[in-house]
Amino acid sequence: MRIGYKLIAEAYGPTEMVRQCVLAEQAGFDFVEISDHFHPWVSEQQHSGFAWSMLAAMAARTERIELATGVTCPFIRYHPAVIAQAAATTQILAEGRFTLGVGSGERLNEHVVGQGWPPVHVRHRMFRESLDIIKLLWQGGYQSYEGRHLTLEDARVFDLPEELPKIVVAAGGRRAATLAAELGDGLFVTEPRADLVETYRDGGGDGPRYAEVPLAYASTVEEAAESAGSCSASASRGGRCRPSCRTRSTSTPPRPS
Repeated sequence: MRIGYKLIAEAYGPTEMVRQCVLAEQAGFDFVEISDHFHPWVSEQQHSGFAWSMLAAMAARTERIELATGVTCPFIRYHPAVIAQAAATTQILAEGRFTLGVGSGERLNEHVVGQGWPPVHVRHRMFRESLDIIKLLWQGGYQSYEGRHLTLEDARVFDLPEELPKIVVAAGGRRAATLAAELGDGLFVTEPRADLVETYRDGGGDGPRYAEVPLAYASTVEEAAESAGSCSASASRGGRCRPSCRTRSTSTPPRPS
């Protein structure tokens, strides 16, 4: 078993995220993962830096610890060609220590570009096409692709690492776990559900299996619970969590005059 450290980019600013990554390496953690969101999960959180800029700084400031997105949606807000390029560059900067964690997204983050929020079966088709495009571009050379939802026209990722990043697929249900077994190099879950691991294995998946476990340390149980609720979308104050339904914080900072 390997132990990682979750960088909560919604609770802390970009500089602090890089600092925590450096400290995680010094403390002996095996890897860190950072979310790739446009908005924070809950109104108590007031940060959401650009994950790929922070990953580049982390790669430059560390030597051993592995880096991962936890996770990136490679369509709607992004085009998969951009993710293919970003992940390849990050793998080079990290000297082979990067893992691309991907998932089918949340409305909370993806609606911002005004392209709507498709139903889950459509998002899974878009997700499949996105991974096809990423893997195609990682083959090198100029590539084109015409799918039902996504297209690629005469594109090439010029800087490719010697070893391509692993692609780990997030699953919140059995259908996604099957996709992880079929399309990914590993499985990523955020809750202790044995059925997702079983589905992944039944589908032929034999890669690494990542799971998040929310923890909080404080002087008292009450303080720890308060900290967990304000920092984690999956912690005990789950009623405030907005995975797909809400689009803006209940507390909006005033606009500058």
